Amino acid sequence: MEEDLEWELVIIGGGPAGMTAAIYGARYGLKTVLLESRVLGGAQATSPGIENYPGFSFIMGIELANRMKEQVKKCGANIREITEVKSIKTEENGSFVLETRRGDYNAKAIILATGGEYRKLHVPGEDEYTGQGVSYCATCDGPLFREKVIAVVGGGNTAVTEALYLKDLATKVYLIHRRDELRAEQAVQDMLFDSDIEILWSHVVKEFKGENLLSEIVLENLKNGEVSSLVVDGAFVALGSEPQNKLAVELAVEMNERGEIIADAHQATNLPGVFAAGDVVESLKQIAVAVGQGAIAADSAYSFIRGVKLGPR
Repeated sequence: MEEDLEWELVIIGGGPAGMTAAIYGARYGLKTVLLESRVLGGAQATSPGIENYPGFSFIMGIELANRMKEQVKKCGANIREITEVKSIKTEENGSFVLETRRGDYNAKAIILATGGEYRKLHVPGEDEYTGQGVSYCATCDGPLFREKVIAVVGGGNTAVTEALYLKDLATKVYLIHRRDELRAEQAVQDMLFDSDIEILWSHVVKEFKGENLLSEIVLENLKNGEVSSLVVDGAFVALGSEPQNKLAVELAVEMNERGEIIADAHQATNLPGVFAAGDVVESLKQIAVAVGQGAIAADSAYSFIRGVKLGPR
């Protein structure tokens, strides 16, 4: 069967933002396809539990991702998983050509929903215990560790603010930092020093260990080389995230100093016909935010393609 390569709206990225955009695009009657380099779900699919998404007091990340995927299918949007967009070219008429292994997709408008990747430590046990005690988002997974002992790894704003958030949930919070001073803003540091969070200065994580769940972190003291073990119920690696912006860079989309796409209130970028939503955008990294941005981006793309305004302007 020959692949259909002519589309009105092409969405790149299959996380919550991309799937929501696909739902809205299809419901608006646009010929819509969603391209995902892996499988649909995004970062939410790795979360052992989500407690802050409206409508669910608790739902596993993979279950929420699968429900979204089924809704995308029911709405009539086309899905192409394991289909990486290698490059995007802008034609003279303003349309776009997206190069993939299936062929070159043509689109009148595109939505970049490529997400972000959490920075990892790349130590033994990290991948094994991700979702089994190791997490990268305190707001997402913190409530799963109520009345538990938690360690946070990092020394910037992300790490310190997550540690401060977690201290109200956990019985004990450690902050593990490789240096002997923090990189976080002074006001945030002052709040940390006024708390009962224990800081392990000049320590690095060498390994995550446990049986089925994380129960131990192996640490090395960088000043004296001493190796020790820290017994915990959970660990949050808080080193920030890297926006997946390769295509945005290629298109010369405007970005901030962190490499996040700058979009306006309609999720429009500085390039006509290019919209953006989700964790790749300069915004709060939450599923609820990504879903809202995906809906707005699809609405704006419809207005751009058809010249008809749907949502309030």
